[in-house]
Amino acid sequence: MSEKIVRIGGAAGASIDSAMAVPQLLGVPGIDYLIFDYLGEGAMGLFAKLQAADPSSGYMTDFIDVHVAPYLADMKAKGARFIANAGALNPRGLAAALAKRADALGVKVKIGVVEGDDLRGRVEDLRHEGHRDMFSGAPFPDNVQSANAYLGGFPIAAALAAGADIVVTGRV
Repeated sequence: MSEKIVRIGGAAGASIDSAMAVPQLLGVPGIDYLIFDYLGEGAMGLFAKLQAADPSSGYMTDFIDVHVAPYLADMKAKGARFIANAGALNPRGLAAALAKRADALGVKVKIGVVEGDDLRGRVEDLRHEGHRDMFSGAPFPDNVQSANAYLGGFPIAAALAAGADIVVTGRV
């Protein structure tokens, strides 16, 4: 039996992390995946406010401008793939903006999108169904900025299996 070694680099663990991790990790021989995790609870509220002001927003623009675009050609050349929850409340919007930037740079990438975590459209249903805080038992809050479900890794694995170079998600 042969063992397959998978090399995964943690390229971001918060929205304000340094962009230096990306070029450093792309320098690792045989790196397979770079993972970017941006979405803490406070970030979700911020993205909800941004999207309320501009419905086309709601995703992390720095993912494109700072963390990915400068390194797209190197990522493709090395066969590394990126996975990021930078889509926040608008993964499709992020994917479209990223595709536009990649086209402008002349880099062909296949972008997978994972959606389904955004439950804002179900808040009233959840409230009327009697959902309560799992720890305190408090009633469902009145002023909900963001409501998301963690989707897990299966949709990401499906996007990678379908050939995505980059997978952008909401809350996973």
